[in-house]
Amino acid sequence: MKFPLPAFGLLALLVSTSLLADTPRPKPERFAKEIEAFAQKDAEKGGIVFTGSSSIRRWTTLKEDFPDLPVLNRGFGGSVANDLSVYADTVVFRHEPKMLVVYTGGNDINAKLTVQEAFDDYTKFLNLVHERQPKTKVILCSVKIAIKRVTQIPQVHELNQKLETWAKENPWVRYVESTSYLADAQGQPIRSYYVDDLLHLSPSGYAKWTEILKPVLAEEWAKVK
Repeated sequence: MKFPLPAFGLLALLVSTSLLADTPRPKPERFAKEIEAFAQKDAEKGGIVFTGSSSIRRWTTLKEDFPDLPVLNRGFGGSVANDLSVYADTVVFRHEPKMLVVYTGGNDINAKLTVQEAFDDYTKFLNLVHERQPKTKVILCSVKIAIKRVTQIPQVHELNQKLETWAKENPWVRYVESTSYLADAQGQPIRSYYVDDLLHLSPSGYAKWTEILKPVLAEEWAKVK
């Protein structure tokens, strides 16, 4: 069956538009109460802000793990990179950080975003930070793997590769590989590094992450403090 040219053209347009349509992002409004709670706190300025998803929010020993550094936790669990852009004024800019440690990306993949969409959202946020506060040094932590999301491991590795390459092109960003320690020789997540939900880090998981970040933060803080 042959379509008349106008009808075929319309069909092609509809198909191409659907292929190009962005994956819907989770609604940022779901964090309104958490962000308001942050806004009500004193704006500690000039230190090191940690922000991102639950891996940051659940880092309850952050100050104890980095006792010699002025760290501040502004993570909110379940967030994606787009949420960081939406709420950047509250979780980043009001604190005027000399350094920003960011962890996000896993929830983006889990929300069915493509790797390219997750990358675009992540770098959009980081570029926003650099535009607004160009002297801030950004520490970009690689996206972690998890037992609960084992089928997403290939996408995680692809996203990390894109982020690492991008970071090398931007001297104000330092990429920190903090994923490989979570995997065994076969590339599968090691059980002891996760709590019972098989998604979030256990105390030993955070201890290893701390071990990786400590020399990086000490080196970069000495440059910017």
